Amino acid sequence: MKRTDERDWVFKLIFEDSINKIENLEQTLANHELNDNEFIKDSLISYNENYERIEARLVEELKQRYKRLSRVSKAILFLSLNEIYYLDIPHQVSINEAVELSKTYGNESDYQIINSILGKIVRKDA
Repeated sequence: MKRTDERDWVFKLIFEDSINKIENLEQTLANHELNDNEFIKDSLISYNENYERIEARLVEELKQRYKRLSRVSKAILFLSLNEIYYLDIPHQVSINEAVELSKTYGNESDYQIINSILGKIVRKDA
């Protein structure tokens, strides 16, 4: 499976988690026949471990706008920030992939919002 496809799965599972908390990661991965995929497993474990830090970062950056983001946008932002800060994926790669995911799953202008938010956060840390 290509990394783009793996990221697509991670996004879908983070989105699923935002609707109905995933209690048993191993079982969820097995249900989707993904239990042998290390990138997906590592990404989701890291997402779970760092959820509060990522959410705090987004709330700090977006203030009241955070509540208005769609679940799709939030899932994409969580995926990308987790990759950048906790999985050592280069920010250029992760932001580009986040924009592509938002073009596929988000509304018409979501990709611009995603790109703007991620760019702003990464520039602050540069």
